[in-house]
Amino acid sequence: MSEEPVFERIGNLLLERLREEMVPAVLNQGDDIKLTHPGAETDYRFGVFLHDIEEVRPYGPPSSVRLSEDTRRRPDRLLALHFLMYANRKVPFDSMTALDEMVLLESAMRAVHSMEPLEVDGQAVKVTFHELARNEKTALWQSLSSPLQPAAYLTLEPVRIPSTRIRRTPPVREFQLTTKRKGADGK
Repeated sequence: MSEEPVFERIGNLLLERLREEMVPAVLNQGDDIKLTHPGAETDYRFGVFLHDIEEVRPYGPPSSVRLSEDTRRRPDRLLALHFLMYANRKVPFDSMTALDEMVLLESAMRAVHSMEPLEVDGQAVKVTFHELARNEKTALWQSLSSPLQPAAYLTLEPVRIPSTRIRRTPPVREFQLTTKRKGADGK
């Protein structure tokens, strides 16, 4: 297991895939795409922002992971990460036009549409579009202190977060069972 945080690795993999499709086709350099929140900086043209995380339990509560005969690790968490992809309207010198914004979003959507699953620690993580209702989009942008703007919404899942809590469970070496015979009348 890598020491680099899982969210950082998954974010960097997503950026790498987007850069492969968008640089140099519609962007000049890799630094034009960043993991950041709207309004955080002004030196990028296209932003990717993690806006929500939710637990995924496809088969109910997960079970402990057996490490050895007498050692168990708490269950891993499976998460769905929700990202927002947007054009940065605050690029210096008013260099983002409405047409630029449309071209960037279309390019990003094409990249996501053809994207193979990302691989993190040998696990495939699917990248899919996430449909939000208009009121959900408005609430999200308002929470970021920004006006609603065209954007693409993604979900990456399942993202496995391993537990670091390990417990020792000694194996059963002996088992005793004592029984009593019920009376002759079946009681």
